[in-house]
Amino acid sequence: MAQTTVKKKPTAAKRVRRGALAMMIRPKTDDANEDDAQSSVASAKAKETDALALAVGKEIRSLRLSLNLAANALAEAAGLSNGMLSKIESGQSTPSFATLLALSSVLKVPVARLFASHNTHADYSLVRAGKGIDVQRRGSKTGFNYQLLGHLLSGEKYAEPYLVTISDTASPSPGFQHTGLEFMYILEGSMIYRYADTLVELHPGDTMVFDANSIHGHERLLTSPVRHLSVVFNLRA
Repeated sequence: MAQTTVKKKPTAAKRVRRGALAMMIRPKTDDANEDDAQSSVASAKAKETDALALAVGKEIRSLRLSLNLAANALAEAAGLSNGMLSKIESGQSTPSFATLLALSSVLKVPVARLFASHNTHADYSLVRAGKGIDVQRRGSKTGFNYQLLGHLLSGEKYAEPYLVTISDTASPSPGFQHTGLEFMYILEGSMIYRYADTLVELHPGDTMVFDANSIHGHERLLTSPVRHLSVVFNLRA
């Protein structure tokens, strides 16, 4: 018997409608990009809020423990439930400003103190003995040697600590004037020092703190050399 061969018709390729294809390859619109940007900002804000809540909670717990205060005692004094205080200290709940006021009052600290951990900078400066950097300060004269003992790169406020040596070749210099507050500690030698219209005799162990906007500087060395620690506190420009 002869075999009959059945030819299958080729399956037609599935056609994709032009509109659907356009939807598949259509680039993001400005609205979509804006939505992504807003989502990223919201995510960053949420992380910042979580970090702030955790830092505040840790600070509250640390202050409570420093006062040897039990959690239930703090909660009761601040008008909170034990569970709510537990959530605040663990960073699981963000307290309202009224709650922060109540907690700070019981802990006997300003409200700003509760945010101290969140605002702390971790940078520091270490200078080994005898390794200070010799610098030439503006307005300095012959006979002065300044060694910078440290410097921080961040923060609105900064301090410049110097080890200052005044030799007997230095001429009188009551003409220094700059912004900030200055702290001086006499290590060696003695001198007559001028601050504004006042003359002060300084010896080892003596200290001075003054507003550096007024004219200051040594008038005369009594015993030389004079070595003193000078720390200038200022706001970063």
